[in-house]
Amino acid sequence: MVIIITGEIGIGKSTVCGRVIQMARSHGYSCGGVITHKEPDASITIEDIQMGQQEKLASTDAIYQGPSTNKYFFNPIGIEFGVQAIMRGSRSDILFVDELGHLELRGDGFFNVIDLVRTSKIQSLVVVIRKALLEFFMPSLGSPVIFETTYENRNDLPEEIWSFLSSLRPKQSAGKS
Repeated sequence: MVIIITGEIGIGKSTVCGRVIQMARSHGYSCGGVITHKEPDASITIEDIQMGQQEKLASTDAIYQGPSTNKYFFNPIGIEFGVQAIMRGSRSDILFVDELGHLELRGDGFFNVIDLVRTSKIQSLVVVIRKALLEFFMPSLGSPVIFETTYENRNDLPEEIWSFLSSLRPKQSAGKS
């Protein structure tokens, strides 16, 4: 099952994703993959959910020689760090990927997530995709369930997503590694 957390830029999609991770862990589910954090200097840090380790993923300054978008320059080490975290996390009860975007549409970044979905190597995937890019990923993600983050629902949305997700995952399978 693929669950998409979508919404506009800056609405709180990553925060919603982080709260769903906390809920899943508190119920004994193993979680893997990556979540991103915006830093005060506008750079982006990526965190390996299983290991708790972090790496710089992107900067608004041209300090990295990896792929770039209109706003960010990406750290090749940070991308590889994320790819490895996603591969490790694919064996978890729930794989989280924050986020798929312009890089993945070009075949860069965390494009391996699409291959994992196509080959059905993951049981449950929660992926963050900004609303403007959603249509481009839909053909590759099968029949996902979509939750849109808004200012009005972002405080209650994690509970709604968790309720849906936990209804799909029998209690006895929780906690496998």
